[in-house]
Amino acid sequence: MAAQQSMWHVNDVVAYDVMRELSSSVQARLLDRVRAGDESARTELLEVRHDTLRLDGYDRASVDAYTQQLQQRDDELAGADSGAS
Repeated sequence: MAAQQSMWHVNDVVAYDVMRELSSSVQARLLDRVRAGDESARTELLEVRHDTLRLDGYDRASVDAYTQQLQQRDDELAGADSGAS
């Protein structure tokens, strides 16, 4: 019996892991804002969690697009955090 080949390739797994790490980073930055009393951050935090969980990991184009979106938001939040320090 031949082994069934996975639909994922190594680079797909790496891309998915990068997306998950960025999602965690964005969520952590938003959680800091929630703890500081920013209610709009709570809504965004829930949206990021929801969008990350519902993303089809087998759709590489979606993973790449969402990664780019997360990277942009992470950069914005990091810039705002460093400006507030």
